[in-house]
Amino acid sequence: MFQRDYILRLIEMMGELARRIGEMLDEMERKRLLDQKSRDCCGVPLSTLENVSAESLCELLAVQPRLLASEVLYLRAAEAVWEQREALLLKSLRLLASLHEEGPLCETRLERMTELKAAVLPLLTADDLMACACFFSQAEGYGEMEDALFQALEPERGCACPRELARRGAEMLRRAAHADEQTLILCGMTSRELELSAQELRQRYN
Repeated sequence: MFQRDYILRLIEMMGELARRIGEMLDEMERKRLLDQKSRDCCGVPLSTLENVSAESLCELLAVQPRLLASEVLYLRAAEAVWEQREALLLKSLRLLASLHEEGPLCETRLERMTELKAAVLPLLTADDLMACACFFSQAEGYGEMEDALFQALEPERGCACPRELARRGAEMLRRAAHADEQTLILCGMTSRELELSAQELRQRYN
């Protein structure tokens, strides 16, 4: 669905929007600009993005508007008080993670996903973390993928089927272990480390 050139143009567009927002002194003016961008790019007002659940937005929005909605929510979060900011960042993460099958997008937005995950980690469920792991896998960010898989299995995440999640995670780690050497160097992992992590997941939940 996404071509790299399109994603880079999108990032440039959203960066320009962030710059314009940063230059505005009036909060209502900043919100109006975000609302207009939401209507233009996502087909819905900003209030819909803020108040409708991430699950419903994923059903409502096609793939490209969903990515743009994630970007708009990320910018909106910068203007919000802390409690609202967390909720907006969590929704931004869930919309972005729902696009984990889009390889070029995942590669380009690896840093953003890493930032979002760190910001709202205490709020993430096992399903959220598994979606993050799939996103990181597509982006060849295997260190982040490994962290997300093990975090998904922490008791407080409420995983309903830890054995199945561990099986899937071990498969992902084994596939990653067969990546080319340059890819593994760039992500700071070795084939042996990934194989050992896969073995640990299997043993822990077998």
